[in-house]
Amino acid sequence: MKLTVCVGGNKTISGARLGAKLAQSLQVQGNEVNILAPKGKGVNCSNVSSKEYSGLTTAKSLASTFNKTHTSAVISIMNWRACEAAVIANCPFVYVEYENFKEDKVIKNKKEILQKALRVLVISNSSSSGKTLNKKIYSSNAIRIAEPAVWVEHFNNNKPACYKKENNILAVGSFTKDSGLDSLLKTWARLAPAHSTWHLTIVGDGTQKAAFSRFITKNHLEASTEIVSAQNGIHNYMHNADIFAYPSSTSASSDILLDAMASKLPCVALESSAATSLIKNGVNGVVVNANDKEPFTSALDDMMVNWGKRVSMAVQASKLKDQYSFDTFVKAVSEKLTK
Repeated sequence: MKLTVCVGGNKTISGARLGAKLAQSLQVQGNEVNILAPKGKGVNCSNVSSKEYSGLTTAKSLASTFNKTHTSAVISIMNWRACEAAVIANCPFVYVEYENFKEDKVIKNKKEILQKALRVLVISNSSSSGKTLNKKIYSSNAIRIAEPAVWVEHFNNNKPACYKKENNILAVGSFTKDSGLDSLLKTWARLAPAHSTWHLTIVGDGTQKAAFSRFITKNHLEASTEIVSAQNGIHNYMHNADIFAYPSSTSASSDILLDAMASKLPCVALESSAATSLIKNGVNGVVVNANDKEPFTSALDDMMVNWGKRVSMAVQASKLKDQYSFDTFVKAVSEKLTK
């Protein structure tokens, strides 16, 4: 089959990483796969064709693209325009979104369009288990599925250029006021002088990027801190990190945290639904009270100096990839496409 994976998202959640891994898996199954994404939300995906389109592209124009490329079916990951385009092109489609996902713009006819999908997959974490899907949004073609771990094994070779030192802390998120990354930088300003062999890398994009850069300069953190765009992908960074910092208490989904843990990274996280659903405190990571930032500083400091704790928690964290199988997700997507 000739499949088109269309990735999207909103201001805080991106479907890029999930779309890239899905496209690779579908191609391994023998399908011809390409990826489409709005400009600025593209996917770096080895062995899979990937293109961006203008944010002003209409559903009708995107439908024309599906027809010209002889697309057999569309898989939309939080890309609403792709769903509308698939309907216009009379092209079968599967839609995927995280539970409680909210588009940047209100979609008035969402349920009506989703009823035309072959299947709707609603990704949720363990805290949603047993709950009924919202019938105002989803119809009988929607099923809940456990969040898949898009993971990579942890090795310590071929380090990206930004890893200038031996010990690396990684954080990933949107550069917004509620991401917690500003608090992480304040924590790092206190810790960095006492940990000269450690380096902090923050991966992301957003409106606060310039403010974060000014903070780094003002506090003389340039030698120990790097900000890199999420467009570069994050797997290489997870591949070579030693600790994952998760400073958000309001994260909409647990995908980044899950992948970090599945990539054998010990995590230090603020208390949130995502953190408490995945982390067994003191076993495969550390969760601290979200109302007080000082415990986060102490927990990160302790993780940096305690090698044995890092190793033990990393081993336990890596076991999550067996509980959140990506193969199960791929099967749920593809089984409707082949019928």
